[in-house]
Amino acid sequence: MFRMQAFWVITLITILMVAVSASFLVSDIEENTTSEVTLVDGPSSSQADEESDDATSLQFGINESSEGMDANNLQVLQVFMAHLSSGMFALFNVIFLIIFVTADQKNGYIKNIGGQVKRRYRLIVAKWVAAAVYVLVFDAIMLATQVVALVATQGYLHWGSAQTYLPCIGIQMLLQYAFLVACMTLTMVIRSRALGMTAGVCLSMGMASLLCMLINVASRRFLHIENLQLENYLITTKINLIVPGVADTQIRNAVILAVCYLAVMTVLSIINVEKRDLA
Repeated sequence: MFRMQAFWVITLITILMVAVSASFLVSDIEENTTSEVTLVDGPSSSQADEESDDATSLQFGINESSEGMDANNLQVLQVFMAHLSSGMFALFNVIFLIIFVTADQKNGYIKNIGGQVKRRYRLIVAKWVAAAVYVLVFDAIMLATQVVALVATQGYLHWGSAQTYLPCIGIQMLLQYAFLVACMTLTMVIRSRALGMTAGVCLSMGMASLLCMLINVASRRFLHIENLQLENYLITTKINLIVPGVADTQIRNAVILAVCYLAVMTVLSIINVEKRDLA
């Protein structure tokens, strides 16, 4: 896995983006603070709140929030958690892992060796373990990059409260891993790298939220189903909700959702590989 050219290319691109993000972080925080003051002092605070709600109801692409950050006291763990929830890591991870999960089909590994394995589910287990190792290594590299970038740009190093941020980061990484497993499973089922990568990129950039909102609106209008919120069952939604001070029920629901995704996708992947003709 780590010898693949795609790993080094994607990792170097992400390192560059993390470094650039660190250099502009202070100016972004100050700009956001100025905008908040303008909204509060504006002629109609209620109208501003409504506009703000409309703007944040749909978020696409990489959206890194600097809310709650102090420009004079940037904390490594807080910034790292913002990177995780922004979708940037998920975007690049899903690109690499889809390349990885389909690489064995391209070089003939499944036909030459996969068909000789007595218990094919081990192929899936091996891929899931490799993906977990990759996520840990990738996130560790990004954390180290962020530390260097903050020291270089700010001249100091403040880690932040480990007790406050590490549990949230751990849950975010679990959700991120479940999302990647879901994208890998989808790619193996449809047997197309191009379609799998397109779907993975769209999902990581928030297209699923738009689809869920359209379904919610259609259900209320035509089926008269009230309070249907399908976006609450999306992994990307849960990642954004995991912040310091979040309620225990939200944490429990996020962990349960991640475990359910992992279980369902593993079963689907095993069924798919068992029924495939690997001869």
